[in-house]
Amino acid sequence: MLVRKRIDWYPIAAILTVLGIDLIVFLFSPSIVLPIAWTICSLMIKSWICSWNHHHQHCKFFSRAWANRLIELIMGLQTGLVGEAWVLHHSLGHHINYLDQSKDESAWKNRSDKVMSQWEYTFTVGTFAYPTALKVGENHPKSRNKLIQNILLTLLVLGGLAWINWVNTVIIFVIPMIVSLYLTAHVTYDHHAGLDETDPYLATYNITDRWYNFFTCNLGYHTAHHLHCGRHWSELPLVHEDIKDKIPAQLYKKAGFPFSLMTALEKSLTRKFGRSSRKMPTY
Repeated sequence: MLVRKRIDWYPIAAILTVLGIDLIVFLFSPSIVLPIAWTICSLMIKSWICSWNHHHQHCKFFSRAWANRLIELIMGLQTGLVGEAWVLHHSLGHHINYLDQSKDESAWKNRSDKVMSQWEYTFTVGTFAYPTALKVGENHPKSRNKLIQNILLTLLVLGGLAWINWVNTVIIFVIPMIVSLYLTAHVTYDHHAGLDETDPYLATYNITDRWYNFFTCNLGYHTAHHLHCGRHWSELPLVHEDIKDKIPAQLYKKAGFPFSLMTALEKSLTRKFGRSSRKMPTY
């Protein structure tokens, strides 16, 4: 079977659909207006693809190497994080060092040992994402070589697209890649910032909002993910159930926009029609 778990067809289908729309708009747009409108509209879903990209790097979608490389190329063109960047910076870096701010590749403390603002963190982690990944790769040469190959392949694809239409390439691909890279850094600040702990149950914030976890594929169960980073994303709610009593109440956060709006709308409809919508698809 090409896909390891059937449920992975959900993010895969979304990723391929977004790619299809990207290419249709790129090739057939009669003016610059449509590419700009699509880019603005697609930024939200491409931010969700960032989280799916993260999950894929921990537990691959496919059983075949060529299929994984292909989906990584596509997600790289959508999120600015090419294949193996997550592996080095996140899996082999942050996951090992997140309890030590002097080593953490996603450190939320600056060199003065003070907590960064979210914007300082966003700029620092986003700007140095690739240099940091390459530095981690000094201890993992095979992975580092793969990252370099993926960077070159992505640049080659972008070059080919630019040869066809450089304006649409910049609008539809390059700008979203840059924005998504920094947006990924921006939202990851909320996962650990301010939690200078050595106990993994105290070092991570969690979001249990079901809309948030539906669209991010359970990224909100972050303590469970750090304790069992090799587990498939669909299994994280069950892992969380086993450990939730060990997580202090103050380490549970509310989901921000647009998930808070979705939750408010759901509650409003429930009150209006007198029924629960708990049957919404979950994992």
